[in-house]
Amino acid sequence: MDDRRAYELYPHHRKWFNKLWFSESMQYNCGPSGTFPNVDGWYIVRPIMNLSGMSVGARKQYISAYDKTQVEPGYFWCEWFEDVQYSVTYKNVNGKWVQSSCWRADRNCDQLYKFKRWFRYDHQIFSLPKFFDELLDLDLINVEFVGKNPIEVHLRESPDPKYDEFIPVWKGEKELVDKYKRMGYSYTESYDDADGFLKQPRVGFLVK
Repeated sequence: MDDRRAYELYPHHRKWFNKLWFSESMQYNCGPSGTFPNVDGWYIVRPIMNLSGMSVGARKQYISAYDKTQVEPGYFWCEWFEDVQYSVTYKNVNGKWVQSSCWRADRNCDQLYKFKRWFRYDHQIFSLPKFFDELLDLDLINVEFVGKNPIEVHLRESPDPKYDEFIPVWKGEKELVDKYKRMGYSYTESYDDADGFLKQPRVGFLVK
């Protein structure tokens, strides 16, 4: 299932696709286009809602205090968390969210969509705030964290391969396939261009 399908299936939970609403609910320092931060610094800027996935439009950006010209309409700014990113899936077990899997990212902060690698990291346990209980009519959810900070929620399981390690391969990088195959990795095709909005599509994964 992708986010578009989840949006169709769960109309009563559509506010959870709104990343600005979610950031405000988490009491992060954030605001929509037309507002501004009160402190100079690095922020993440991204679409308020994105059903195409792949972090399309997200970027790390320096914004000066009181400057409302740096974020385009339909986007929002939020405080930047300088930490490791994780993807955590939870299952509904007897009315409680129980963590079932966790992957740790090696992310590229210059190109936020272009993750370098993911590692299985199941020994790291992440607790969810109480207000996630609103989603307990679902069987499972996937939550993205940076450090201990939830940054977005998916009302479906992670679509990524279920291996101990997987490396996204991007268009123009297929020369990496033979190199990593010699290191014991296998290659699986998995094309995603985020509905044509991703300039450099993902063409597959190297898995191990």
